[in-house]
Amino acid sequence: VATWLVKPGIISWSTLVDRMAVQPARLFKLPGGTLGRGGIADVTVIDPTREWVVDVATFRTRGRNSPYQGRTLMGKAVCTVVDGRVVHQDDALVGA
Repeated sequence: VATWLVKPGIISWSTLVDRMAVQPARLFKLPGGTLGRGGIADVTVIDPTREWVVDVATFRTRGRNSPYQGRTLMGKAVCTVVDGRVVHQDDALVGA
């Protein structure tokens, strides 16, 4: 997540969301990218204060390349909802 651009004021949260969700959906003519009545419930919840170390071995994708391997980053996706179903939930959120 590019939250490291928000903290120093390089971009705002609304600009980040626009560039990472709204614009890609529009560009690829995909439904979604915005929250609205009757829309597809695809949401990612981000904890902007969560520090974490990038470890490509834990990625939930087949892609294992990252220029951030081993780096400590600030801001982490802690929950992802796709089409109204929780498909990812950070272990720290269970029971919270």
